[in-house]
Amino acid sequence: MGMPKQICRGITKWKNFLIVFLVPLILLPIVTIIDTKPARCAYGVLVIGTYWVLEVMPLAVTSLLPVVLFPMLGVMPVQKICQSYFKDTLMLFLGSLVVAVAVERWDLHRRIALRALTLVGPQPRWLMLGIMFPCWFLSMWMSNTATTAMMVPILNAILKQIKEAREIGPNTKKNSFRLSAEKNMVETSFTNGKNEDDAIQDKGANGDTNTMEMQKLMKKEPIEIEEENGPIRSEDKEFIQLAKTFSLCVAFSANIGGVATLTGTPPNIVFKGIAEDEFKIYDMDSGITFANWLVIGLPLSIVCFIFLWGWMQFYFDGKKCFPCVARGEEGSYDNVKKFLHTEYLSLGSMTFAEKLVLGDFVLLAVLWITRNPQFVPGWGALFPKKYISDSVPAILMAVLLFILPSQPPGFLKKQQLNCTKAAEAQDDEVISNDEVVIQLDKAKKDEYVPLLNWRVVNEKLAWGVILLMGGGFALADACKASGLSNTIAESLSFLAGIPPWVSVLMLTFIVAAITNITSNAATTTIFVPIVFHLAIKLGVHPLFFMIPITLSASFAFLLPVGTPPNAIVFSTGYLTIKDMVFGGAVVNIVTVLIMNLCFNAYISPFLGLSVFPEALRTPIVNGTLLKNGTLLLVNNTLNAGYTITP
Repeated sequence: MGMPKQICRGITKWKNFLIVFLVPLILLPIVTIIDTKPARCAYGVLVIGTYWVLEVMPLAVTSLLPVVLFPMLGVMPVQKICQSYFKDTLMLFLGSLVVAVAVERWDLHRRIALRALTLVGPQPRWLMLGIMFPCWFLSMWMSNTATTAMMVPILNAILKQIKEAREIGPNTKKNSFRLSAEKNMVETSFTNGKNEDDAIQDKGANGDTNTMEMQKLMKKEPIEIEEENGPIRSEDKEFIQLAKTFSLCVAFSANIGGVATLTGTPPNIVFKGIAEDEFKIYDMDSGITFANWLVIGLPLSIVCFIFLWGWMQFYFDGKKCFPCVARGEEGSYDNVKKFLHTEYLSLGSMTFAEKLVLGDFVLLAVLWITRNPQFVPGWGALFPKKYISDSVPAILMAVLLFILPSQPPGFLKKQQLNCTKAAEAQDDEVISNDEVVIQLDKAKKDEYVPLLNWRVVNEKLAWGVILLMGGGFALADACKASGLSNTIAESLSFLAGIPPWVSVLMLTFIVAAITNITSNAATTTIFVPIVFHLAIKLGVHPLFFMIPITLSASFAFLLPVGTPPNAIVFSTGYLTIKDMVFGGAVVNIVTVLIMNLCFNAYISPFLGLSVFPEALRTPIVNGTLLKNGTLLLVNNTLNAGYTITP
């Protein structure tokens, strides 16, 4: 009996290594038995997809496999595959990520979060709103991973204050919990020696290790959920439920916020890139811009946000809805209000650097919205058609961050410092490894220090996400070039007898289920090209299928491996898998239903998706548009051996 157990343990420890070699061998009959181009492409897609789902390698590394597999399988030349890794859409995403790094670099996101929390009441329902709103809003513009990691120490500080107040009474003074110390611990957990994409990779394959690391780094008192010495007091149960609820609020609101803007989450960017490529074959424009996506996504995100707030209140204590407040224990939360106000005041007034970053951020949003608002000519009309896209202002404002100074020149205002911490330092000769202090020491000497430098961007930018999306584009291009997307679409032609909105409803639930166990960008990459061709065969506008599929790929609320925000809040130790499934199942189902309702109510009419474009009726042969059948006639003539003479 001992030997089989040792073998099983050995296999478990080496499972990732074994999967890497076994999966290609198991799937090999697809290529050997069905030796066609779509079959060879399907083999590559299944291998890469399996690696993505099981996370046997870092997601970014798996995303590089199309460069190896598809040329060797004879699907696409390597030159065309490599072109997929840096498209115009990825430049848009890169620019937005650089601006987000600047927001994070100068703690502007923390100021916004604390300000939102000081504006709400101290009762749990309003604290939920105060926690959810900054996560929701910031996730529209920056990585939801960074947003969640920023909010976790604030969340723990709030819970610490509530716990102390409930244990010792509202009128007893206690030493306030230091948010700054916990903030450093969380930053160490997610950024010390890692960048953001490492955190994304760690979320699934090494989830247990992350949980232990997070609990150790944060050094917070464990919450005893299971009864050990008799029943837990009622107040303790309520606090435990409150901690679970607040944790879910952070992750779920960050996930919902991303759908509001075109750059808010990877599935939106993947959809934009694939849509541009697919419509380009037909000499058409997808018509998707930052401005009209904001009209699509923002109202949907607001409706989902309001539902989430209501559901989280019900999740906290059912129909009783905050009984501790009803019993007159408002004093338990007064200390929280004072603590948050104190923390916000400790930030001081906005620094010169924060103001410039905020101005850059707002100007970028304005440029995106006004480039092509469609109801009036935008500034993009000043340039030749198709010369300007949303990536131009994104890169422009990102580059400006490397030029703009982090403090005004000395001749304008002497000795203005950029950071409150540095201003409090009394000894200027103290040597520190903190880059902020080093730069501020230089600033005291009136040296020019830009808002961003390459070292900061290189450390904080989510390069792995960019590679993941590039690999997704390569996968989509291979499916299109080989005809695999068209083959799968033909196999789904039985949906022709079903109303399109019913087909969309079924497909969105399927995608929402799959995205809970795999990367949302990978899910979008696989499904969006398929539904594009399916819609054409059914005589439906492709965007009628593509947009709901994209939106549903962002609705992953069930498991820690679904999204990085889920993994981060799970790592705090407040939640179990059961808690996430119970709290997230309702959110998953209802948000998909809300999305379908909103799509049919206003998104489809707004984009005019009830009319099938005539240009899409033109046949496509080998990825080439046929005009009046001329190209097909020429090809048939040449293949028959005839010579064309004038």
